[in-house]
Amino acid sequence: MRFGWVLAGALLLAACGQKEAAAPDASAAGTGPGAAAAAGEAARPELDYAAISGYDDTWFLSGGWPGEYPPGFAVLDADVKVPARARPNPTDPQDITCLLPQYANYQLWNTARTDEDQIEYFVATKKVPVTVLEDTDVEFVGEGGIQTLSLKKGEQMTYLRYIGEGVTVISFNGQEYEFNEGELSNVTDIANTALEENLWVRVTCLGGKQAWLMFDEVIDEAGIYPSPITGYGDAADIAPEEVESVREAIATDAYGVNAQEAEIIPPSEE
Repeated sequence: MRFGWVLAGALLLAACGQKEAAAPDASAAGTGPGAAAAAGEAARPELDYAAISGYDDTWFLSGGWPGEYPPGFAVLDADVKVPARARPNPTDPQDITCLLPQYANYQLWNTARTDEDQIEYFVATKKVPVTVLEDTDVEFVGEGGIQTLSLKKGEQMTYLRYIGEGVTVISFNGQEYEFNEGELSNVTDIANTALEENLWVRVTCLGGKQAWLMFDEVIDEAGIYPSPITGYGDAADIAPEEVESVREAIATDAYGVNAQEAEIIPPSEE
């Protein structure tokens, strides 16, 4: 049997296509704010991210993780215990030790694991001001299709989050818009925007306790590896017989390599 592991080597690969988790005004994840629910888990009531996390209003909180190939992590070793939090806020201590199930793959597209463990994903993005540099008209996708917004030099917009495929959520005069960054790159200072974001996932530890993990922290823990992606929108827990192939593929890839160019096909298995 031949299979190809398309690595999530660029762990925050720029593009769209989340398949789970609720967007701010959608019932399950799509490509972000305003997106329709994607296939997978039946919609659960959306969490009040601000209430459960304690982030202040300088952060934009929304469901799902960014990227056409969203990042994730898999547990390849047995008895993997990771530090976790009762509340998804980086200022809180990691006061929970969470034993994770071997072979679990925590990735937006792995809806079977999401359903089984009632997993929740959300991203906290630091709001950043974006200044309009010249009078211009920019296009955006609205309810009625492609629409145009007129901007004046000196006006201030607010960067809220990245969705994917160049699409970014921007606030302007109290309304949220989804723009292609290419529409703004030459007429605003968005190219100088420094992105700060925390990717959170609520997992169910072995024993039944729920805890929150931040991706940037958990990915560095022993026994944790970047999620392999076998195809767009397709993810599942790791089969025991696949573990060594996954390790091999991940060891070959270098973080930051474009996942589309990092397809590794192990030798045929009888």
